[in-house]
Amino acid sequence: MPNCTGDDNYVILEAEGCGQYVGCNLNIDCFERQTNDWYGEGDDMFFIDGEAWPPAIHGTGTEDYFCTAFCPRTEYQSLFSGLTLYGHDAPKNGWAWSGKNSMYRFHITDPIRFRKSIRFSIEHGHANNLSHDYSSTAYWYQIEPHRYYPTLLPVEQRLPRENNPDD
Repeated sequence: MPNCTGDDNYVILEAEGCGQYVGCNLNIDCFERQTNDWYGEGDDMFFIDGEAWPPAIHGTGTEDYFCTAFCPRTEYQSLFSGLTLYGHDAPKNGWAWSGKNSMYRFHITDPIRFRKSIRFSIEHGHANNLSHDYSSTAYWYQIEPHRYYPTLLPVEQRLPRENNPDD
């Protein structure tokens, strides 16, 4: 079933106020084989200034947003995008994207500006059909006033899931 709202996507940045989105790091831990054998195909969606569906900036897949199209199988780094960690468990599990994958993208030459708000999210798999572990860091500039953000959870509740040593 197609995702026609973006409501259940993984949210990378949600901010209110006036500013400019600069980029992000996204980490995906593929801890088990699922419908799709890899983490890709999740559309990126930028809802700017309260815009309704469909957003004007709507990408075609995780791999395309991070400039690594066609199921990347090699780590690489460039000025504005890169894949810094690729399937670290692949050798022992026998499938390419097994384990932790980490990527980045910076919008230096293609800035994304907002006047009232921004909600940048990405599907976890096509139409949110995957359930891997996601974590991210977003970078943006913003002038006052801004929305107040919730207090971070205690460290114990923010630690990554531990892999079973027998996996």
